[in-house]
Amino acid sequence: MGHDKHEVGIEDIEYFLPERFMTSGDLAKDFGFSLSFIEEKIGVKKIYIAGENETTSDLAVEAARKHFDKRPGLENRIGIIAVCTQTPDFQLPHTSAIVHKKLGLGADVACFDIGLGCSGFVYGISIVKSFMEANDIEYGLLITAETYSKVIDDNEKSTKPLFSDAAAATLLSRQPRLIPRNFTFGTDGSGYDSLILRSGNPAIPSGENHLFMDGRRIYNFVASVVPEDVKKCLNINGMELSDIDSFVFHQASNFMLDTLAKKLSIPNDKRLVRNIEHFGNTVSSSIPIALKTILDSANDTQLKILISGFGVGLSWASTILVTE
Repeated sequence: MGHDKHEVGIEDIEYFLPERFMTSGDLAKDFGFSLSFIEEKIGVKKIYIAGENETTSDLAVEAARKHFDKRPGLENRIGIIAVCTQTPDFQLPHTSAIVHKKLGLGADVACFDIGLGCSGFVYGISIVKSFMEANDIEYGLLITAETYSKVIDDNEKSTKPLFSDAAAATLLSRQPRLIPRNFTFGTDGSGYDSLILRSGNPAIPSGENHLFMDGRRIYNFVASVVPEDVKKCLNINGMELSDIDSFVFHQASNFMLDTLAKKLSIPNDKRLVRNIEHFGNTVSSSIPIALKTILDSANDTQLKILISGFGVGLSWASTILVTE
């Protein structure tokens, strides 16, 4: 497949994790779960927790700086920063403006936020790629960053042992290592309240101030919608399941990954990427963190990677990334 040499794609990925963490042993003890339930069913051995004064923009900035440390002068060539987050520093302004200030960037940078969760990385790649191509921008950063720990009730056993704070900064450019092919997107707004944080809206003064998750509804949604979306994505890209080298699904939980593998008949081998045990469910950063691992060990291998994000909204999106 020939590619336009000016096509925008993913050049590099960096991520940042807070220093604080909890182990599966801590979680088992706190919630009365067995260690095997935490490590095998949920799939986590460690979750990361932002410090008391550590904000989403702090994590975002640390991830972005890793690119600038590697590539002196890059900070002067960035034309767009999109921050995908659902735990912004403030209700307004947009967190990307705060990231812009902390990074000390010039005035000619487009900055905006994307208010999506676990599907946000896939949506974000399409948005930033399109924006860069339409406006002739050379370099852009898609930063996915969440501090769910700030909105989770520490005593809530359906959310606390699962979600993990992290940020990933994905550098998009015209010298890509991974080029996205056709995308699929979807929304089921009837399930908007399956994962919801009612506080933070002055119009709802009595809103609960902790994240609520209806795990069963989300599981049923993922199990029914995502396999069909993956098939649709393969179809519009003229590929078969067997053409894909790696499947990188949002790292929701081991149980969810097992379900998707089974429904799609993906052999449980290295093709189905799992890294939830090391990082927890890092929301919009789970796919880029997994992609970095693949890129770091890929050398010059030709790759076809199917990525699929799904969750809050309810929303979902998939695409296939191919090496240049």
